[in-house]
Amino acid sequence: MISFIVNTLRTFIFAALLNDYLKRNHPEKYKDFIVTFSYNVIYLYSKIKILYINTAKIVNKKIEENPKLLKLKNDLDLLLKSKTGMPTMLEYVRNGNPVNIISDKSDYECDFMIYSWLDDSKNCLNKKIVYDLQEPLSFSEVSETKFLLVEIKLGEENTYKVDFKTDDFNFYIIGNKFTKQFFIYYLKQILKNDQEVKDDTKFYLKIIDNNVDTIEIEFTDKNDGILLEKNGYKLINNSTSDNNEEKE
Repeated sequence: MISFIVNTLRTFIFAALLNDYLKRNHPEKYKDFIVTFSYNVIYLYSKIKILYINTAKIVNKKIEENPKLLKLKNDLDLLLKSKTGMPTMLEYVRNGNPVNIISDKSDYECDFMIYSWLDDSKNCLNKKIVYDLQEPLSFSEVSETKFLLVEIKLGEENTYKVDFKTDDFNFYIIGNKFTKQFFIYYLKQILKNDQEVKDDTKFYLKIIDNNVDTIEIEFTDKNDGILLEKNGYKLINNSTSDNNEEKE
C-alpha cells in the first residue's frame, strides 16, 4: 500500500515537472500538444456518448417489447427513487408469504404486491397494496379515514387485533383494499402467527369506524373486503347484490 502511494506520488511529480519543462522551453509545441490532446479527448468522449445512446436505444426497445423485462425495469426504478427522493421497497405476496419473483418466476401468480415508501416525516413507511400487478405503480395519498377498532376472527374462538398504522408503517392509503389474502399476510408477517387458515376456515372481519358504527364481514369471496377512499371507505361483498356500500 505504501509503495503504491510512493509510486503514484513519483508519477505525479514527474508529470508536473515534465509539464513545466515543456511549457517553459517549448511553448509553441506545448500549445499545439494541448490543443491536439484536448481535441482528441473531446472526440473520444463524443464517440463514446453516441455509442452509449445507440446501445441504450436498442436495449430499451428490447425491454419495451418484453412485458416481464419492462415490469422489472419499472420496479427497479421505484427501488432507486420515489417522489420523496427516498428508496422504496417492493414485496410480492402469495398465501401470506413473500416470494422472490426473480428466482421463483412467480410474479403473475402472486395474490398481491406491497410497495412501501417513507412518508414526509421520514419515520414511517406508507404501504400501498396492489392486486393488479400489470397496472403502472404510482404513489397514492394518505387517507383521512381512521378506524377505532379492527379485528379478525378465525373460526369461533381466535380473535386478533389489527393496526393499520403504527410507528413503523401506515396502510391508511387511498385505494388500499383489505381482503382475506391481505389479512392472512398480516397474521403471518406482522403478527407472526402461524395458525393455519384453510379454505373452509370461517374468516370474519369486525370494524368500528370513526362514527362508532360497527361493521362485520364474513369473507366468502377472495375479492370481498374494505376499500379505503379519501374520506370514508367502501364495503365490497361479492356474495350480495349490493356489493358497493359506501361509508363516510
